[in-house]
Amino acid sequence: MSESAAGIPVSKPQNIWKRQVKVNLRSLFSTLGKAALNGAFLQWDDLAENGVEVLDALGLSRTPGELAGLLISQSLMKAMKGLLKSNADLLPQEVEKLPLKELYRQITDFLEEPELILDRDFFEHPERLPIVAPIQAAFLRWLTTNNLISNYQEAQSLSNRLPAYFVSALQEQWKDKRDEYSLLLDEIDTPFNNAWKRERGWLHYRAWLQKQIDEPIFWEAFSLKQIYVPLRGFYEEEEIKATIDTDDHREPSFKRIVIKLQEQLETWLEAAKSDDAIRLLTGGPGSGKSSFCKVFAAQQARLEKQVLYIPLHRLSFSTDLVTAVKTFVQHDGFLPENPLEPSDQDLQLLIIFDGLDELSMQGKIAQEVAHNFINEVREQVKSFNQNKTRLQVLISGRDVVVQSNKNNFKKPQQIITILPYWVDKSDNFSDVDNLLKVDQRHQWWQQYGQAKGKNYAQLPPELSGKNLQEITAQPLLNYLIALTFERGEVQFSQETNLNNIYDNLLKAVYERGYEKNSPGHRAIEGITEKDFVLILMEIALSCWHGNGRTTTVREIEEHCENNGLKNLLKNFQDSFQSDSQGSITRLLTAFYFRESGDLRGSEKTFEFTHKSFGEYLTARRIVDRVKQIHKKLQDSENDYDNDYDPRQALIAWATLCGPMAIDEYLFSFIVNQMQLQSRDEVKQWQETLGHLIEYLLAKGMPMEKTNCRNFQEEMRQARNAEEALLAVFNACGRVTEEIFPIQWPSPEAFGNWLARLQGQRIDYKPMFVLNCLSFLDLQNCLLICRDLYRANLVEANLAGANLYRAYLYRAYLERAYLERANLERANLYSANLERANLYMANLERANLERANLKRANLYEANLYGAYLAGAYLKGANLEGANLERANLEGAFLRGANFKDANVKGTILDTEVKTE
Repeated sequence: MSESAAGIPVSKPQNIWKRQVKVNLRSLFSTLGKAALNGAFLQWDDLAENGVEVLDALGLSRTPGELAGLLISQSLMKAMKGLLKSNADLLPQEVEKLPLKELYRQITDFLEEPELILDRDFFEHPERLPIVAPIQAAFLRWLTTNNLISNYQEAQSLSNRLPAYFVSALQEQWKDKRDEYSLLLDEIDTPFNNAWKRERGWLHYRAWLQKQIDEPIFWEAFSLKQIYVPLRGFYEEEEIKATIDTDDHREPSFKRIVIKLQEQLETWLEAAKSDDAIRLLTGGPGSGKSSFCKVFAAQQARLEKQVLYIPLHRLSFSTDLVTAVKTFVQHDGFLPENPLEPSDQDLQLLIIFDGLDELSMQGKIAQEVAHNFINEVREQVKSFNQNKTRLQVLISGRDVVVQSNKNNFKKPQQIITILPYWVDKSDNFSDVDNLLKVDQRHQWWQQYGQAKGKNYAQLPPELSGKNLQEITAQPLLNYLIALTFERGEVQFSQETNLNNIYDNLLKAVYERGYEKNSPGHRAIEGITEKDFVLILMEIALSCWHGNGRTTTVREIEEHCENNGLKNLLKNFQDSFQSDSQGSITRLLTAFYFRESGDLRGSEKTFEFTHKSFGEYLTARRIVDRVKQIHKKLQDSENDYDNDYDPRQALIAWATLCGPMAIDEYLFSFIVNQMQLQSRDEVKQWQETLGHLIEYLLAKGMPMEKTNCRNFQEEMRQARNAEEALLAVFNACGRVTEEIFPIQWPSPEAFGNWLARLQGQRIDYKPMFVLNCLSFLDLQNCLLICRDLYRANLVEANLAGANLYRAYLYRAYLERAYLERANLERANLYSANLERANLYMANLERANLERANLKRANLYEANLYGAYLAGAYLKGANLEGANLERANLEGAFLRGANFKDANVKGTILDTEVKTE
């Protein structure tokens, strides 16, 4: 910078800067301390929220230097207040009552008098001001010496987040009081022209991105940044291997290449190839997708790259991506223009779309919306990158929805799957750098211990058992385990049910809410734990009925009224007579919710901090409703005046499960919740649900009594409710491991019902409804040509069923009962039939290639012309079976019983004994 370039000194100047304005920040805080002694500036807002009249009150003039000092000091105080507010539950008293006089003194003591110049560099990197570090140290000293936070490590975790909060507060102060600080602009050589406004918008946005990973996790003092462990992942490379039967018959296999996730994506960004500008990041719930996206966005922002982070549940997408992004950017208010309509044609942009599975439905099924979104992204990327690479896109989503779009991304390394902290079997991976030899759980627990002030050198021995390996390997679940472990109320030595952990966390939230200084104290004062959980379950149901994650106060009130909880909600709101909606808002923001930043109509929306909390609570609500329905039906049998019948039960069920379809994630929580009930009780529920299935197949789902808008909506909700009924019935069967004998109205009744629940297949993604057929009584059912691709028919009773030409590719039929079933020409490629009973079953010309028939009973089964190449028949009983013209080339036959079997014309690699 030249000698004539303008800047604003904010402390003691050197001679070379004689033309610049002088301000001494140490002197300013000293003055504040003296004013505090006289009873002024004792409240946080006295300084942080007031305007330049503060200078008048302190006897200071409104010069550029004094204004600069005020801007910085106000922003610092606002940042410290924000930090304390975010962790109010750690403090012995309300933030507003904390001793400010002592804070002013600590800051004055720590501040020296180095020269400080405000120029354009200040606007680009305010966190680099040399006064930030000493004030951070003063803040820490104030927290600890005044016994505001007894745990030094927690206090340090809090103070470490001050720089990010300072930058954010500085932006807010400037935005709110820009007219008052206009004099500063006259002293800075860079005018706020359009180009600078655009750049300033990006500066503010990048600072905001970096602050996001400094926000506290739930009610903790530490942030994501402090406990984040760099994740690993893998991509697949296709290998072509000939199958055993012929070189012409080939099937693809894949080699999994292990990579460091961040390094891999940085290499992709640097390559900036116009024809390879999209990456998909996939993983299950709680695998760390969103955490990685936030951290990666913050890292790119710190490198001063143009990166836009968009949580997809906040994107209103229909068909036009450019308009959707424009609306999102306008709502956030950081950027003056849409990055997808840039005036700067040299802009090189990375957009991170987080949560492909959480796109707003817009009246369509989620899968269709995701597919349309992917196509629109591809088109826009192609358009932007015609001449050079200007746009690169990273999309994250749960594995199921990403896999359904896999065919659109066939370039190498386009789809990356996140790996857990610990991988049990690394044999399936190509890991040349031995990345998988590192158990990242130990690193996470070390960092967690440092943030909490606990001495965790590694994963605690109590949590290292095999039954917890899968749970502790997943980032979110590992954290929840840590919270539960510290409470000491769950016995981890037993087989641990995930729902137990969530239940324990709910208790912790409730108990913490009752602590005197908790931010949730007033929100739940006077509410019993049972009622507290009931309200949360109703909120979760409201979210599920909406778009899966967000809801509004009005929707919560409507749900409570419709489900008989109106009085409970009213009692809860009575303590907030002046603001009934405010009571719900306080409850939401005190626990596992946050404002999503979007509006639904004119109302604010709230979202779960993690989707799995909503899924757990919704599962509990569904299981509770099963219990209620069963009790009401039982009571009506014993009381003639009680007219509750199956029709009313189905109306209640349709109201509960009609608006939204159950998916595999919610289903897993339902199964877990069922497992926590007594087996005898679940057996009774299974019988009740079985009778309801019989009723609906005979008389239909009574949708005329629901609030559906039209016939089309009635059909959609009926399908959802019926699928949910089958799913929960199956969940009961998984717990009891018994089959309830359903009386089907006709042999084709189940097939007709299943066809309606399935709908038309649009890809080869596993259908949820086909995962709900285990422990089902399907004897003598007509299932000719039925699509049962990868169906779960474990221990199902299919005796005498007609499965002629049924598509059972990779179906799960372990211990299934298939006595005398007709499987002629059925496709059972790679199906699992271990220990299945196929006594006298007809498998003529069936395709059983690579099928697992270990210890299966094929006594007198008809396998004429069946294709069993590569099948696994260890210990199988083929006594008296007809294997004429069957092909068993490459089949594993050790221990198989071929006594009296017909092997005439059978293709065998080795001789078998038939006598």
